[in-house]
Amino acid sequence: MSTIDQAVKVLLATPRPVLILDTCSLLDIVRAPERGEDHIVVAAQELRDLSRQSHVAQYVPDIVPREFNDNLRAARRDGEKGIEAFRATWEIAARLNLPAPPLPVQAPPTLIDELKSLSEELLAASVQLLRDQDAMHWAIDRVVAKLKPSSGKGQFKDSHILGHALRLSTLLGTAFGKSRYFVSSNTSDFANPNGNDFHQDIAAAAAQAGLKYAISLTAVVAQLRVSGEIV
Repeated sequence: MSTIDQAVKVLLATPRPVLILDTCSLLDIVRAPERGEDHIVVAAQELRDLSRQSHVAQYVPDIVPREFNDNLRAARRDGEKGIEAFRATWEIAARLNLPAPPLPVQAPPTLIDELKSLSEELLAASVQLLRDQDAMHWAIDRVVAKLKPSSGKGQFKDSHILGHALRLSTLLGTAFGKSRYFVSSNTSDFANPNGNDFHQDIAAAAAQAGLKYAISLTAVVAQLRVSGEIV
């Protein structure tokens, strides 16, 4: 665990790309079979290894681990549905005498357990940010003003998570030479309709903080590779 001030000191001493992960970006790993997103698994493995090697710095606000655990069972069910659909597809093909590769050796629970472990490893490779008063005040103001990511639903947790990402990025300052990304597939609360940029309610604050948006683990790996910050 770390305060935001402590994280800033570490990053200024050892600059590297900074990723702040939303809960859904971790759960997306477990849901990958249902969504046909094998690339998410590949990106998660790469980011886990990069973080362990200190080539990137990953952070999660303090509520993310609990939210992850609260939603893991539902994510697991989604992933298992994808695996069962795969099995059923190939069984149907076999009954129709159509060419089909052999079914995977691993049973669905085994595969899901591997994906669960990978998501937990990525979470464990991320430093948990302790609650910050300035970030909390920003989040409260968002809820009161009914601005994204809290507009409509009036929920606090999304503003809590983003507020800590903005605070960390702000304190790093303009002289920090590495990219800072907020990673979330929750486009309805964080992104513009195109899904590639922050929502207009958030864009000005993000630009001032030097914080960029990535829709997925895959997207942030690709963007860091384009910028030459990872190879």
